Amino acid sequence: MFSTSKDTTDIASDAPISGVDHVIIAVKDLDAEHARAAKLGFTTTEITPHVGWGTANTCIMFPGLDGQGDYVEILGIRDPNIGTNGLAEHLDEQGEGMLSIALKGIADKATTVFDAQGINHFGIEALHRDVQVTPGRSQRASFRLVRPQRGPFSPVPAFVCEHLNPGIVWADRFLTHANGAIGIQAIQIMMSHDQNIGSGYEALISGAFSEDAAGPIGGDLEFYSVESWSRIYGEAEASEAVVYRVADLNKTGEFLDQSGLNYRKAEQGKRGYIVSPQDASGVYMVFTDGS
Repeated sequence: MFSTSKDTTDIASDAPISGVDHVIIAVKDLDAEHARAAKLGFTTTEITPHVGWGTANTCIMFPGLDGQGDYVEILGIRDPNIGTNGLAEHLDEQGEGMLSIALKGIADKATTVFDAQGINHFGIEALHRDVQVTPGRSQRASFRLVRPQRGPFSPVPAFVCEHLNPGIVWADRFLTHANGAIGIQAIQIMMSHDQNIGSGYEALISGAFSEDAAGPIGGDLEFYSVESWSRIYGEAEASEAVVYRVADLNKTGEFLDQSGLNYRKAEQGKRGYIVSPQDASGVYMVFTDGS
């Protein structure tokens, strides 16, 4: 297994890339997945469109293990007649599941460090969406994105996301979840025998994007061989997993028992519970207390 995990999280707050911001999961029926997330015990944001794009999302927000916040974005198509930034093609070709990983960073510095690493990108792009910080009253959240061109972040694409007004996105009413989840512990990716970690991930793991700091803060990125993956998940139903840290694993188990969902106990690695991809938007969902 290759991992971004480090013994320390000593990263300057103004590093070009400082860690995982959120993971994006592509779905065909956003309304259905919004309801499914609630059944899984998550407090979700309202479904809101991206301004000027044909996509919309609902988000699962966490305070994060480092206190800097992370989240899962469930992304679907609102209007196929407007540009979907490749989402329509992805769903047609690959179906539902993990679409990309957003890295927490500063857009201007990220472009500089990408240029220094020889990673081609599309420059700085603006993105906006409205968030109901209080029910029925929206405020506009704004972001600056830096998307590398195809290739340097494989097998799962990644880009840099800078939040211009994070207090809107991480509104308090979204941060408590019935299943006890408090943040993303890890994003796990299975690599087939013919895949290699892209140069972007290699730079992330080595600290080249972090101004000689120790390594990314927040959720870990873990890359597994097919053999290692099968020891954890058995016959692969998906090649990605999102691992959530929970405050009390016993209470999470009680919630899952009452939910009627199909799940199983983890038999390898950290103790916890595994929900299959068919009940979790095309990826494995794992709840653990980290022990």
